[in-house]
Amino acid sequence: MLKRCRLLQLTQALENRVAQRTAEVCEANALLQHAREQRQRTEDTLRARDEEMRAISQQLWQTAKLATMGELAASVAHELNNLLATVSLRVEFLMAQVPVEDPKRRTLDVIVQEVERMGTLVANMLQFSRRSHPQISSLDVREEIENTLALVHYHLRNRHITVVQELAPEVPCIPADRQQLRQVFLHLITNASDAMPQGGTLAIHVATGVMETGAPAVVIEFTDTGGGIAPGPLHKAMEPLFTTKAEGKRTGLGWAICQRIVQECHGTFDITSAIGKGTTVRMALPIPVT
Repeated sequence: MLKRCRLLQLTQALENRVAQRTAEVCEANALLQHAREQRQRTEDTLRARDEEMRAISQQLWQTAKLATMGELAASVAHELNNLLATVSLRVEFLMAQVPVEDPKRRTLDVIVQEVERMGTLVANMLQFSRRSHPQISSLDVREEIENTLALVHYHLRNRHITVVQELAPEVPCIPADRQQLRQVFLHLITNASDAMPQGGTLAIHVATGVMETGAPAVVIEFTDTGGGIAPGPLHKAMEPLFTTKAEGKRTGLGWAICQRIVQECHGTFDITSAIGKGTTVRMALPIPVT
């Protein structure tokens, strides 16, 4: 009987010891799992910070590159202005010596018109490269689109890009920064031309519409006949510094900056695309309520 009681006691002690060791092992496993999860979170955080630093570094490089190009553009524009001033003075001198009825007068008139046009393009280049604080004014988006197209007319012609404008006859003016809005238009136009290396059609549509909230807006659409963007890259299109082009191919503003500029005007910026069907960028800029 005593032996049986002793055996039961030993068995109970063994079971208690086993339960204790099992609990200790479970606790150790839980601590180990927690340590693994914490290490994974740390690695994820470090990886995210590394990617963020890479993106910031790339953005700083891109900004410096754009600043250099802006300074170069300003320098070239000033030199062109000096040359144009010389040409203009010489033509004026010749026109003063040629009678109005002389057939040569027509040739000189054409030269004057082209010099004036070049002067306008140079002024646009200077305005584009000049860095300043946002200056909000009442703008006609149709006029700003026309001025931007004039700036890249030869670029589009050399790329065999046909521009089709569908501009409503009556479109209210909107408050915006002229330079920033032209930068957005310039990026959209040049990006569309890059999407059509063999030539194509860029349709620009401007009309009155509504925001998602129902508020009145000026709706602007740029539609190209390029190859389109796959759903994966399209999903990342608004990310900073995202591009489907090879590195160094273009130093444009990027979709993210275009979106930011439009959002600063309290507008919306959306991109729709399909492989083989082209891409459409749609902007809606609110019309002030009077």
